[in-house]
Amino acid sequence: MVMGTDLLEEEILIDILTKLPVKSLFRFKCVSKSCKTLLAEPYFKKKHHNHAKNQPDSQKLLIVIGGKNLNFYCTSLSPNRLLVNDIHTTPKPFSRYKMYCCCDALFLIGIWTGLSRDQPTMLLLWNPTTSESIVLPPLESPEQESTYGLGYDSTSDDYKVLRIDKEGTALDEIVALKIGSWRKIYSPLVRPVGDGSILYGKECLSFVNGAFHWLGIDSSESMMSLNISDETYKRIPLPKNVGLYPESVTIEEGISVLGSMICLFNSNEITFNLWIMKEYGVQESWIKLLTLPCNGAFSVIPVYSFSDGKVLLRYECRDELRGIKVIYRTCDDQIWSFDIDPLSFILDGFVYMESLINLREIDAYPIHKQTDLAFLRKRKREGLLE
Repeated sequence: MVMGTDLLEEEILIDILTKLPVKSLFRFKCVSKSCKTLLAEPYFKKKHHNHAKNQPDSQKLLIVIGGKNLNFYCTSLSPNRLLVNDIHTTPKPFSRYKMYCCCDALFLIGIWTGLSRDQPTMLLLWNPTTSESIVLPPLESPEQESTYGLGYDSTSDDYKVLRIDKEGTALDEIVALKIGSWRKIYSPLVRPVGDGSILYGKECLSFVNGAFHWLGIDSSESMMSLNISDETYKRIPLPKNVGLYPESVTIEEGISVLGSMICLFNSNEITFNLWIMKEYGVQESWIKLLTLPCNGAFSVIPVYSFSDGKVLLRYECRDELRGIKVIYRTCDDQIWSFDIDPLSFILDGFVYMESLINLREIDAYPIHKQTDLAFLRKRKREGLLE
C-alpha cells in the first residue's frame, strides 16, 4: 500500500524537524497549525529527544552564576572555542536550592524552605529548555543524610531517582516518575554494610550503562553500583595498583562519566590523575588517560570529553576576594572564558542536552511500539494534517 501524499509530506517534515535543535523548533510553532500541533505531540518530542541523545553536538554546558543574583546560563560545547559568547539567561527555579545532577535534559534539584538544614525540604526535576518542573513525592526521612542520583531506565522507558543513605544504615530508596512514590529497595544482594557502604565525599551518584555508581569509604579495590532496571547491587573493580586514600596525603577522589564511560579521578594540590574504563566491568580495560598539574587547585573534576580526545576540567581554587574561584579549562591548558558580569562568579556547571520532553507527559510517551506511519495516520484521522 502506497502512502498518501499528505502522509508522505508529513513524514518528510517530521524527519527534518527531528534533526533541528530545540531553538530552531520554537520558530516553527508560528509557521502553521500542523507544525504547532506536531511539536506538541508526545510522540514527536520523544522522537526528537532520542535523536538528540545520539548527537554529540546536541550537548550543552549549563553554568550556575553567583553574585548579587543567581542565574543560569547555557552554552554549546566546542573543543576549539576559548571565549564562549553565545550564553543566554535561563530562568532559575528557586532562590535557595542545590543542583545535584542531571540526566539527558533533566536536572535533579533540592529545595530548602524555612530554617536551614543539611537535607532539602523537597526535590524536583527541572527541564531548563522548557522551564518546566515537577515536585517529587515527599521524603519519608527528610533529616536522613543522603545523596542522590538520576537515571533513565530503558526497560520501562522511565526516569528514576535513587536516594542513598550516606552512612549505610538505612535501605536505599527509589522513585520512578511513572509510579510517583518512594519505595525501599529489597535486593537479593543488599548493599553490604562496611566495605563500600558508607558513601565517600559529597559527590552525587554517577549514572552510566544503566546503573548508578559511587565510591565507599572503604572501597579501596572497587566501586559500588546499582542496576536501575532489576535493582541489583554489584561491585565494579577499580584499576589495579591504585590505592585510594593514601596516608598523610590530602587528596580528592571520585568517579564521573566521560563519553558514556565510567572514570576514576584523584588529586592533591600538585597532581591530578584520571583513569577511564574502556570496557564496562572489565578491570583490565582501565587505562590512565591523564596526569596533569593541579596548578594550585584544591579540587579538579572531569566534566566533558570532546571528540578530539581533549577533556574539559573544572578547577576549584582559593580566591582572596571570593574565597573560592571556579575555572573551566581543557587538558591542554586552554581556559574557557565566559562573558558574564565582572561582579559575578561561576558556582558550578553541568553537561546536559536540550529537549522538549514534558515531565507531566511521561506516561504519554510510547515505549518503542508506535511507528511513524501509525502516528501519521492518527494525525490524519484527527484532521491535523494540512
